Amino acid sequence: MHYLVIGRDGKDAADRRQSSRPAHLEGVKQLKEAGKILYAVAMIEQGKMVGSVMIMNFTSEADLEKWKSTEPYITENVWESVEITECAIPPLFTK
Repeated sequence: MHYLVIGRDGKDAADRRQSSRPAHLEGVKQLKEAGKILYAVAMIEQGKMVGSVMIMNFTSEADLEKWKSTEPYITENVWESVEITECAIPPLFTK
């Protein structure tokens, strides 16, 4: 199943984002290699990172929940809110 994940930083998250970033990026790299993340971008406002958007691919909701329990931006309270929506990707974009 594909999921759209939108994580929005808290107002005071800049320092936590910086300290958590290496672990977050390593996790993203591993997810990409495993085919569990298709695309990711940082949201930018006025030149500052304010959140992240990812298109992810998990075989089950349990796998999604497992990822959420280990994602540094979630566990370190970088993201104040996380919106996750199941989505469908047209074949044109998955080839």
